[in-house]
Amino acid sequence: MQLAIDERATADQRTALVNITSGKEGCTFFEIFASVVTNTPDPMYVPIDLSSDRNARVASLKVPGLGEFRVEPIRNPVTGEEHRALIKLPNGFEYKEAEMANCLEHYARAGDKVISNKNNYAQFAAIEWSNA
Repeated sequence: MQLAIDERATADQRTALVNITSGKEGCTFFEIFASVVTNTPDPMYVPIDLSSDRNARVASLKVPGLGEFRVEPIRNPVTGEEHRALIKLPNGFEYKEAEMANCLEHYARAGDKVISNKNNYAQFAAIEWSNA
């Protein structure tokens, strides 16, 4: 698995992101992930265009040559009106609250492997992981 970092990141930001995602800075999630990943090629530095509005439940991501997605609110199947749905996990490890959304389409490429889907599950959640 290869890390993609926004080309606009400073040298210090690049170093910090590599150290965090490799588990060198703690955080159980990244430590576990790093323990099962044996092949870690050097990161690639690419243009990343991300926009997200959790309250409106809309987001998009574009990383040329690697992937993209677009997310919108879920809709009532009868009226077509936006429909709000939440998952609340007061003692949740991953998050405490998530807003449901619809991933209109997503596409990802890694080498010769491609994933492409439309109208799939998506969610918006505030993630708070720490070393504490």
